[in-house]
Amino acid sequence: MKVALSTKNNLITEHFGHCDYFVVYEVENNEINGSYLIKNPPHQKGYLPKFLKGEGIDVVIAGGIGAMAVNGLKNLGIDCYINVEGDVSVVIEKFLNNELNQGGEPCTDHH
Repeated sequence: MKVALSTKNNLITEHFGHCDYFVVYEVENNEINGSYLIKNPPHQKGYLPKFLKGEGIDVVIAGGIGAMAVNGLKNLGIDCYINVEGDVSVVIEKFLNNELNQGGEPCTDHH
């Protein structure tokens, strides 16, 4: 499984589409097998879900995120954890330990 965290300065970004990069963790049997970075491509409305699916991402962990992006990710079979804050190393450990909340409402600022 590949888990992508929207990141800037090793922190989850306040908004999914505005991250500098995604830290991708390769997880198998609830253990991290490796990690790497994917640079966030230039912003195009509705593009990021397709881009991440093309990268083989299974789970996205982000701060704020719009409903269109959430729906796009979910429609492509990508699980979303939204309204998450903190250092990426702490957040991925919470995810692995089933301590990360999936919920909250998507941002509505972009409507």
